[in-house]
Amino acid sequence: MSVASEPAPRERPAATVGDRLERLWSRRLGIALVAVGVLGALVVFAVRRTYPNYDTYYALLWGQELFDGHLPDYHTFRPPTPHPLSTFVGWLMAPFGTAGARILVLASLLGYVGLLVIVFRFTQRLLGSFVGLLAVGVLLTRTDVELLALRAMFDLPFYVLVFGAAALELRRPRCGWPVLALLALAGLLRPEAWLLGGVYWLYLIPVTPRPQLVRLAALVVAAPVIWLLSDLIVEGDPLYSLTETREVAGQFGRNRGVLEAIGLIPDHLAGNDKIVTVGIGGLGLLYALALLRRRAAVPLALGALGVLTFLIIVAAGLSAIPRYLTIPSLLLSLCVAVALGGWAVARERRLRWVGVALAIVSVALIVRQLPHYEKDVRRLNGQATFVAEQHRDLLAVLDDPRVVPLLQDPACWPITTPTHSAIPVVRYETGLPKRALQASIEQERPPATGLLLLSRTFQFEPSSGRRALGAAASASAKWWSNVALPGYERVARHGRWRLLANCAGR
Repeated sequence: MSVASEPAPRERPAATVGDRLERLWSRRLGIALVAVGVLGALVVFAVRRTYPNYDTYYALLWGQELFDGHLPDYHTFRPPTPHPLSTFVGWLMAPFGTAGARILVLASLLGYVGLLVIVFRFTQRLLGSFVGLLAVGVLLTRTDVELLALRAMFDLPFYVLVFGAAALELRRPRCGWPVLALLALAGLLRPEAWLLGGVYWLYLIPVTPRPQLVRLAALVVAAPVIWLLSDLIVEGDPLYSLTETREVAGQFGRNRGVLEAIGLIPDHLAGNDKIVTVGIGGLGLLYALALLRRRAAVPLALGALGVLTFLIIVAAGLSAIPRYLTIPSLLLSLCVAVALGGWAVARERRLRWVGVALAIVSVALIVRQLPHYEKDVRRLNGQATFVAEQHRDLLAVLDDPRVVPLLQDPACWPITTPTHSAIPVVRYETGLPKRALQASIEQERPPATGLLLLSRTFQFEPSSGRRALGAAASASAKWWSNVALPGYERVARHGRWRLLANCAGR
């Protein structure tokens, strides 16, 4: 009687470097790194006194109007697009008075730490902790994203929500309502999330019972319905945000044709550095596809839909600006991490050696670009310093005992500002009504009486480093913008700002 031979045990694939590194990762280490990030955010908040940007100040103003029992007043000169969730946050900040601006900055800095954590988890679930840590390191070089955090811009929580939804989907494919809930919140900040939610709902159809699909559809349409209802209640026009944003885009010359916008995509994807983000990131994308294969579906779909929404926005006549391609740009930055560390998780020998060669080339290019990154850091520091000093000096002028009674006296109106970006700051800090202030660029002729706010640096917002072209350049100033006009006498000066007066009847 023959004894049946036992099947030979299957060989386990050899452990990769990534497997060995994964064993070093622990929950305690993760918590420690998050704690370091939070501590860093608190230090930056205490040391670097920055303030919100133009759009966020208007969200604070509109939230204050809601808190006072009034509908938000969108009829201002060149208003930003009103976003329902940002206005709601402004309402939450209203009880804190003018301290709400700095509270928002703190929340934004903590949100940036949250983005780093979510990016780590997103990348970790695809390629392990080693590549995830590299992804965080690459993201830390994106000073454009750090500026969003320093200025409390609502783009940042949008990215947190979108990447959070993607990370949930990677943890449990077709997990359904949690992903749609995050995308619904994101859709109250930017309408790009509407497309993401709709496509994800279609993706759920094959495995979801019809009654549940109907309930999930409510989450898909929630954001656009709330946005349309908000515009209808406030303005009587459910499409107000679309039409007003299109009009402002035309004033600044940001409209582009679809073909022209396609040509802008590489520049808009570049972030800080086209060589690293587009060049190395593009190679890392190809390598990630080889490593992940079908598991690359989520990040690939997220990036493709990001590009598609950019083209839809352009086709709708809205601004063709880099912020609408930030999601694909961030994904390319994560692909830079794959180019640097993907070799550590490759199981096929040939693919591993390709990854090593790619990593060597990537490191060489990044080292070559180090002076560029140093310049970026200096630029970010300069922008943050500019914002801090501009606000400090402007607040000193507004709080000057010689100035306060003039600001509150209608006989000293209008208060002319050198640029419209200063108006929401002055209104927020002083409580003045919108009729009290005018930007020089909206005036048909130089003011004969009133107050003049003049800035030694002229621009209230830090320059992006890109020259204004076409309508944007011609609409940026009048000849009397930031000029001491005849008949006005200086009342106060603090640092970069001074106030001149020629009050009728005083």
